Amino acid sequence: MRTREVLFLTTFLAPFAAFAANEGVPAYYQSGPTQTANRDAYGKYANMGYAQYVGKSGSKQVVGTNTYTFQVPRQKIKNPTDSSAYLVDANGNFIGAANGTFTANGIAMPAEAEPRTSVYANYSRRFADFQFKTGVNSVLEWDDMIYNEVNVGAQHNFSLRNFDMFAYVDYTYGDMASGGLSMDYDLEPYSWSDPTYGIFTVSMGDQTGRTNHFRFGIGAHHVWDIGGWKLSPSIGYEIFKHNLKMTDHIYPNPGVYLPLMTDKGDYVYGDVEGNYYALAIDREAPSDWYQVCMSPEDIKLAVAGGSGYFELGDYITTTDYTEDLGDIPWGVGPNECVIIGGDGPIRVDGTTHIYNTTWSGFYVGLEIEKQMTLSDKLRFYFQFGLPKYSAEGIWPNRDDWQQSPSFLDEGSNGAYSYSAELEYDLRLSNRLQLAIKADTNYFHVGKIGGELYVAEYSAFRIDEEGQYILDEDGYPIIETTPAHTEKITESLTEAVWQSFGLHIGFKYSF
Repeated sequence: MRTREVLFLTTFLAPFAAFAANEGVPAYYQSGPTQTANRDAYGKYANMGYAQYVGKSGSKQVVGTNTYTFQVPRQKIKNPTDSSAYLVDANGNFIGAANGTFTANGIAMPAEAEPRTSVYANYSRRFADFQFKTGVNSVLEWDDMIYNEVNVGAQHNFSLRNFDMFAYVDYTYGDMASGGLSMDYDLEPYSWSDPTYGIFTVSMGDQTGRTNHFRFGIGAHHVWDIGGWKLSPSIGYEIFKHNLKMTDHIYPNPGVYLPLMTDKGDYVYGDVEGNYYALAIDREAPSDWYQVCMSPEDIKLAVAGGSGYFELGDYITTTDYTEDLGDIPWGVGPNECVIIGGDGPIRVDGTTHIYNTTWSGFYVGLEIEKQMTLSDKLRFYFQFGLPKYSAEGIWPNRDDWQQSPSFLDEGSNGAYSYSAELEYDLRLSNRLQLAIKADTNYFHVGKIGGELYVAEYSAFRIDEEGQYILDEDGYPIIETTPAHTEKITESLTEAVWQSFGLHIGFKYSF
């Protein structure tokens, strides 16, 4: 009895069990009896229990032939300033945006969500040197200058005919906080083969100054992508000014001997054998010769009837030095050289030199940046320019030059400049970033001309033979030359500015 009941129930429930087994099985859509992977591997599928679904013949059950296509519309990113366009974590911190570029770890960052306008401000500490050489081998240096600088700027990203562009403006003001020495070398060596010949320091002292640096430019934004590094070329114009002063200078006054000369204007030399030679002042003497300096025996003395105040009349009588005259002139005795100066350093208080310099011109730049993680970015910047050089010199202690200015150096021969920056940006919020930067710059100009502004002066008139021209009463004629300008073909031999700066500041995006 129980056996018959089991058979009856099995027969009755089998169709329902088959229907339930097929429910939820994936449907395969096909339009022809093409050979399929299922048919090729039918034996494998049958042994694994798939026979009850695909049949022992390997043919599949066709449940429909319709084809469906689904299209997901592209999501539009909202305005970058809309906070809903950004992605945040569970704590509400910014972690990126909906679509865009990728970080080094493959995390999406939105190009559309990059702020259109950014402003920034930072403080920097700059270390700088400046030197220029004149056409007469005079060298002036401002060494080891240290500046406190304040920098502000703005950048705006925009599209021009669907081409991403950016424009920026940048200004820096610097004030010298401290530094080393300012130095004025009167001469360099006449020949570097003998560096000790013809050089001595004229003065050295304190230094002060300030700088102004203005830049603006336009460029193509992220036009190249190399391994996640975004490249943005640009072109711009800059004006860089540094106004420098030398103050409270000390003149060493080392003492200079008077060389013995012939009546033809040549120097006198001697050798170890006791022979003497006359040599033109522009010729180099052999290394085994020594230059003869003036001694009291070589000097003619004017004859006077007394000391203090005494009229010499309308002519001067001279005589040779004798040992009876003692240690005159200039406090030296027989067979001693006459030395001028040597009485110790002389301090000149106040401003001694002022040199106001301007470099201005076009440049090309290249910015390279990469989003390292969701919160920080690395940026490099390189710039090369061809500036024009212009500088005004004011030498207050020169009464033979005009003041404000005394001379002008101007030109662009051999002029070039370059700068490099390395910057690290750390995002503090969706609008605020911390920026840490290091940079260096270099400006150079070669031989250029200038103008010397000569002050008014008076001098005795001299004829072609070097004799004073006398008036009708027999007195020398004094002639006054008005202030005028003289052109100098090689006013400047070279000028170089170089500096290194460390910056810290903030960027804010709109």
